[in-house]
Amino acid sequence: MKQINLLIIILLFWNIVSAQRNLNTNAGKINTTQKSDTNARNQTQTNAQNLYQNQETTSNPFEFGDNNSVQLGAGLNYGNSLIKSDIMENGIGFSFKLGFNLLKKLESLPIALYAGLGFDYLYFGGKKVSQANSVNLAINSNAYGWYPYIDFDLGNNWPVTFFGTAFWGGRFFYTRQNITYFDAQNNKQTDTKNLEGDATQIFGYGGGVKFKVIKGLKLELRYQQNYGNDTKIIDPSSITFDSFGNLETYNNKYTDSDLGVYTFGLLINF
Repeated sequence: MKQINLLIIILLFWNIVSAQRNLNTNAGKINTTQKSDTNARNQTQTNAQNLYQNQETTSNPFEFGDNNSVQLGAGLNYGNSLIKSDIMENGIGFSFKLGFNLLKKLESLPIALYAGLGFDYLYFGGKKVSQANSVNLAINSNAYGWYPYIDFDLGNNWPVTFFGTAFWGGRFFYTRQNITYFDAQNNKQTDTKNLEGDATQIFGYGGGVKFKVIKGLKLELRYQQNYGNDTKIIDPSSITFDSFGNLETYNNKYTDSDLGVYTFGLLINF
């Protein structure tokens, strides 16, 4: 009987020890799984935050702190002679410019310095003269300007950017005569001929404002003071015709080519 009781006590003790050992083993497995799940969740959150930050950095290339590399512009021009000329009227035309930002690496500063090449075309309606035999005459001048330029922007990528500009180059004038007259049969005739051309050195300065429309697109209002040498323009009052309406003689006259040029344009930055 004593042997049976001793055997029962030994079995009960063995069962208690085994149960405790299995409980610890399972608890260890559960703790390991929970720790792995926690690490996985933390890593997922970190990856999501990094992805969001990368998207924020790369999806706004035209915001403050990311100066643009290239400036491409086009505009409509109005040229006003700085002196009262008896040969040239005011001119209208268009312009283009292409520049590269030399300060792109200074992304922390709201400034830009664009250097590039500008082109403009101005059409000057000439003085109209009426002569005998119902001859009407107008001298029109076409002026083409090419010049390297620099634009210094203050407030680059702000809603409103202020800038100054300077340039140096050349302008080419080509003069055309338009003659309207009535022939012997009283039929209206028109004769157009190229007569003279001349070139002048130009330089100047100016400034204006740029208004941000959308990312990478701005409106530009610019004024440039254009200084040039005297250039040859045909004096309409000196032109004479023979009895058949053919051009007989004319004289050139030098006139100051200083201009004030107003521009309304669009700029693309990329």
